[in-house]
Amino acid sequence: MRMLNRTVALSLSTLVASVLAPRVAQAQAQQYPPQQPGYQPAPAQPSTPGYPQQQAYPPQGYPQQQGYPQQGYPQQQGYPQQGYPQEAAPQPGYYPPPPAYPPPPATEPQSEPPARPATRRGLLFLPYIGFSSVVGDGSDGYSTGLRLGAMLGGHIGPFFSLNGELGIDFMNPNTGGYGSGYDVTEAFFDFTLSPLFHFGVPYVEFVVGPKIGSFAWYQSISDSSGYYGSTDYSAYGVVWGFTAGAFFPIGRMAVGGILSFTDHSFEDYSCSGSDYYCSSPSDVKLISFSVALML
Repeated sequence: MRMLNRTVALSLSTLVASVLAPRVAQAQAQQYPPQQPGYQPAPAQPSTPGYPQQQAYPPQGYPQQQGYPQQGYPQQQGYPQQGYPQEAAPQPGYYPPPPAYPPPPATEPQSEPPARPATRRGLLFLPYIGFSSVVGDGSDGYSTGLRLGAMLGGHIGPFFSLNGELGIDFMNPNTGGYGSGYDVTEAFFDFTLSPLFHFGVPYVEFVVGPKIGSFAWYQSISDSSGYYGSTDYSAYGVVWGFTAGAFFPIGRMAVGGILSFTDHSFEDYSCSGSDYYCSSPSDVKLISFSVALML
């Protein structure tokens, strides 16, 4: 009896399968069209042991798109690569040190500037004091005397200054020529135009220039005994000469010395007192050296 039931069940299953198989195949053919040539289905993934195998769906047959024709653009020429050295990749866990700052540019050692430039600007004031001596005719009648004065002016350009000068020479006549018992006082007052040319090096400045102008002369001769009384002389004339000097900077001023030569030519004279001693004076040439400041 059991064998009969198994035979009947198997026959019914075969009959149902033969009837339903064509319909199932037709439905699958309608849902999944046939694959296009050249298409390969994806390989089935291997089943994992212990899990039911999933049914692989057939891929859908999408129509292939037609490729567009490539346009013939001209290829650009590549620029040659510059040969910069490539840095090696840092190792894992290594941090490169920060870039070092470039050293400051080397500067040339600067020399110490001079205390005062060799050439000056603006106002010029040059006081001086020194001694003078008579040269030429009549030099035997005088000894070394005192000279003092000053220049005041201004610079015109870096190498030239225009100045006015007042120079006073206190003469020292030898009283032996006038006889014993006489007192003699004599002085020259020079008013000159004294331009100077300036040149030199940073620590030494040289000046040189002419001078010309007028002078006034005064002399007094007195008899200490009172027998002849006293005689006063006065005169004026033309003076000319030259000046040369060198100066060294000290702080905001310069210290130096000047050498001067002056020639006094008398134009007119007068005297008062005893007519016995009233006579025309002779021309006097002086050479002097003085210590001076340039401010």
